[in-house]
Order: sequence, then C-alpha cells, then structure tokens
Amino acid sequence: MREFMLTLHLRIHDSLTALRRAHAVGDDDLASAQVGEIQDLVEIAARNGIDIGAGYAALSPAG
Repeated sequence: MREFMLTLHLRIHDSLTALRRAHAVGDDDLASAQVGEIQDLVEIAARNGIDIGAGYAALSPAG
C-alpha cells in the first residue's frame, strides 16, 4: 500500500505542476484536462482511505 500511496502522491504532484504550466501559457483546454485528472486522483485516494488533505492543504482557499 505504501508504494500505491507514493505513486498517487507523485501523480497528483505531476498533475498540479502541469496545471500550473497550462495556466501560465494560457492553455485552458489543457488546464481543464489537468483539473479532471486531479479530481480523479483525489477520488481514487478517497476510495482507498488515503488522506491526501494534509499534503495539499496549502492549495485550498482556506489553507
């Protein structure tokens, strides 16, 4: 399970990086695709009982 958690966190990190890049260059289609990817990964984490909130709290509006 540890390897799964690490892979999930890495994929979220990579997707967030790609989202930032897409915003920086004004690519709205790519940004939308990355948001979908992140939402899917967060859902996978939730279904598997993986708490990712603490690692990404700084990204939330309240964080």
